[in-house]
Amino acid sequence: MSQLLRSIMGVALALGACTLAGQAAAQADTAAAAKCSDPRVDRAACLREAAAAEQAKRQGTLNSPGGYEENALLRCERQPEGAAREACIKRVQGEGNTETRGSVPGGGVIRRTETPLPAPKN
Repeated sequence: MSQLLRSIMGVALALGACTLAGQAAAQADTAAAAKCSDPRVDRAACLREAAAAEQAKRQGTLNSPGGYEENALLRCERQPEGAAREACIKRVQGEGNTETRGSVPGGGVIRRTETPLPAPKN
């Protein structure tokens, strides 16, 4: 009798775990659907990216240390060679007269660098 009771309890626990996992997946799907409901966004691509981000989050690989700065520096490579690219790199690295404002709760970090230019000659 106790063996039967243990088996029933094991099945009940397994069903409960499956139900909770299903509910969590449904909530994640609902959140992704809400984020991807903007008509300006390709819904299929948005849902794929949301699923990939959720998987990376579960695996602990969503944000790697240093990833943000590396990504920002790669974006600087898209700038034309010369002053524009150098200014971008300085903003990312916080060099020179770069002003940094903002916060994570506020939505991000804003960096601004002012570069004085000589007055035009008349």
